Amino acid sequence: MISHYHNPRWEDWTWQHAHSCKDLVTLGKWLKNVGSNNLIPTDQFNEITSNYRMGITPYYFGLMTRYDNTDPIYRQIVPSPEELNVLPEELVDPIGDENPARGSRPLKALIHRYSNRVLLIPTAQCAVYCRFCFRKRLVGDTAHNAREEDLQAAYAYIRSHPEIEEVILTGGDPLTLGDQALHTILEKLESIDHLRVIRIHTRLPVVNPFRLTTELGRIISSLQKPVWVSAHFNHPQEITPITRKQISKWVSMGIPFLNQSVLLRGVNDSSTVLKELFLSLIEIKVKPYYLHQADMVQGTSHLRVSPKRGLQILKEIQGDLPGYAIPHYVQDRSDGSGKIPLQNKWT
Repeated sequence: MISHYHNPRWEDWTWQHAHSCKDLVTLGKWLKNVGSNNLIPTDQFNEITSNYRMGITPYYFGLMTRYDNTDPIYRQIVPSPEELNVLPEELVDPIGDENPARGSRPLKALIHRYSNRVLLIPTAQCAVYCRFCFRKRLVGDTAHNAREEDLQAAYAYIRSHPEIEEVILTGGDPLTLGDQALHTILEKLESIDHLRVIRIHTRLPVVNPFRLTTELGRIISSLQKPVWVSAHFNHPQEITPITRKQISKWVSMGIPFLNQSVLLRGVNDSSTVLKELFLSLIEIKVKPYYLHQADMVQGTSHLRVSPKRGLQILKEIQGDLPGYAIPHYVQDRSDGSGKIPLQNKWT
């Protein structure tokens, strides 16, 4: 365990955010504190992070039980030399966010891929930087944060399109914003009559669960429109007593939770792991929603699992899970046209 663990501000989400590991020197110190010298060479680390940042909260680092690529937390979050292996078929924009032929990004802070719902992107910042992220080209770069005029333009766009019924706050991670900023955004969306639902996509319940404060929960639960929180748990090791406590607090305030997982080689590509993950999620009242086929992100071939293997795993566990605990297995099209369900015949 890293030495920060006993800091009196450990449970302060802002402290966790401020003390995130973002460089090789800090990573080396944290690994040394747990008796590991498994450090990526400096030249490889610099080459990788010049294109895609590293960020690890102290809390999330503390969930590791091994300090190499055999640990499911380490494998998701610590840069690997394998990221330098970029295949010809891998893409900078693997889900077609910026595809001009689709025209689905009319504004800097908004993506309109489906007719009745839009993505609102108020920030490009995350609490951690997952090595498999499909927006790795953008996240962490403050140039991609939405300015006030970008948000105002997005609100105007939504107001002018009555067919839009749902707004999904994403990023980056919207819960890295402070309470006041989030409250302002939510109030603006609340005032748009034709909106029916607001959704928040976030990894904070996993990597910095202290963000689920009573104060923010009250802001969300005070809205008249329903707000769903879509978390991103990939492994049972991420569901800790602290996570259970924090999610339970928000659920008791009437805030419903979904979960999106990504199928990742060496992390959760087994029937044993996924079964335990999905059962643990419903135990804490989080509905498994999507299991994503990992996108064709540059430098992530070591993390991808074939769809055939994914279907085999789901076939193996379907009889051991109730229907509401089995997520939709989906893949994003690279042209920006959205998700497609993968074959559900379990063959």
